[in-house]
Amino acid sequence: MTTDHDAAMLEPTAADLAAIEAEWPLIAAELDLLDAEIAMLYAADDGGPTALDWRRLRRAEARLTRAAAEVGARPAHVCHGHLLVEVGMTGCGYGCKILRCQTCGGEQVSHRAVYGCPAGKSASRVA
Repeated sequence: MTTDHDAAMLEPTAADLAAIEAEWPLIAAELDLLDAEIAMLYAADDGGPTALDWRRLRRAEARLTRAAAEVGARPAHVCHGHLLVEVGMTGCGYGCKILRCQTCGGEQVSHRAVYGCPAGKSASRVA
């Protein structure tokens, strides 16, 4: 028997939904590639893929590459003016922290070059 509290724990948070929406172009591109690959498998049973099947596969692969580059180039979620609280450690071994915004629920990682963290050092060089 599940209670209302248990059901609420199964629902995605606003931050979860925002993360899914931000990655949706990549998810859609992956689904397009999967469709093209399935079409290639079916075509193999019908005498082999056509030039159009190959073109569809190449275009889906290119879309996936572009979508992955776009999603990867976006900055991580950063809350300005919101109260951030520490919710855990990153596990990188340098005492870096995971922070959560109490307003929107978004999370961000704080790698600190001051503690000798290589991720923090590379981020400070980029900034």
